[in-house]
Amino acid sequence: MQRSVTRRLNVSRNDQWSTTLESLGPVDQSLWRMTERVMRVPTLSPSLVTPGRIAHLDSEKPETIADNLEAQIQPVTDPSVTAVIENVDVA
Repeated sequence: MQRSVTRRLNVSRNDQWSTTLESLGPVDQSLWRMTERVMRVPTLSPSLVTPGRIAHLDSEKPETIADNLEAQIQPVTDPSVTAVIENVDVA
């Protein structure tokens, strides 16, 4: 039964694809649009490498960036640090 359903689905998909291909034409630019859509290769964004981890998925990248920024940007807890006082005096 599963093979029969799979076969029928494949026949149905092939019929739909054939109908779509037969409807394409150069006059209304539909042939060109379909060619573009079929030939387009998706561009993948590269992995984000940080000292703590490697983010491969796009859903992981914002968290990785946030962690990296949090590690870099820390509030000054001791305002008596000489470098901080010099920067404040200059401004």
